[in-house]
Amino acid sequence: MSRRAFTLIELLVVIAIIAILAAFLFPVFIAARNATYQLSASRTSKDVMTAMSLYLSDHDDTYPLAMYVDADGLQTWFGHGNMSGNNQFDNSKGILASYIKGKLGGDKALVADHYLGDEAGIGYNYGVIGGDFHLTGDYSGFPNCKGAARGSELTESSRTVVLATTAFYNAKWLTNGDGKKYEFNFFDPPSAWHGNPNIDFRHFGKLVVDDAAKKVSPTGNAIVAFADTSVHTYKVGQLKEEWFWRLKTAQ
Repeated sequence: MSRRAFTLIELLVVIAIIAILAAFLFPVFIAARNATYQLSASRTSKDVMTAMSLYLSDHDDTYPLAMYVDADGLQTWFGHGNMSGNNQFDNSKGILASYIKGKLGGDKALVADHYLGDEAGIGYNYGVIGGDFHLTGDYSGFPNCKGAARGSELTESSRTVVLATTAFYNAKWLTNGDGKKYEFNFFDPPSAWHGNPNIDFRHFGKLVVDDAAKKVSPTGNAIVAFADTSVHTYKVGQLKEEWFWRLKTAQ
């Protein structure tokens, strides 16, 4: 007894059903993947804040310097670079390395080229917490940070930003701008963004770039960690300038 072959109409119907199911399921898969990436970044931020707390306990309630030049290159809170031009950092030699158990997980939502950063894509409030550049307005010593914050200086630890998801978009209107995103494990208060945030709102969103207006408008979420070690998710318009400073009268 011979088996009946599928007719062309039947095959087209099956293909159409599969296409309809894929159209429904694909957004669900994308949302699930993005949720996983965001959760991973939140956990990494929590791990680094735990390391910060341990560092504070061992260093007279003082936060680690964000970065400084030493005899071998650039020492940063997350790693050490030899300044050879390849922008690669040894994360096992970061200031916080001994306080972080194992290698920090890479944030797969971070699609960026190497610069001053690692695959985790978590940045430090370098000019206010990891140094005092933004407080004094004196940038002549850059990149040698000094005057890191003491925990006792933070009048509202639950509303003082220490870490956030970061990357630097090298906008085309900047000097040598190439329109690419780079790993960058530091960030500034919003008043210093000038239309181009270096906190990275990469989860569940994208960058909307207006070259004519010289403005970058991210639509996604950023992971932000506060001095009390709490971690939260924000969109760009939800972040408040006063959260980025030590004393609320020092803005």
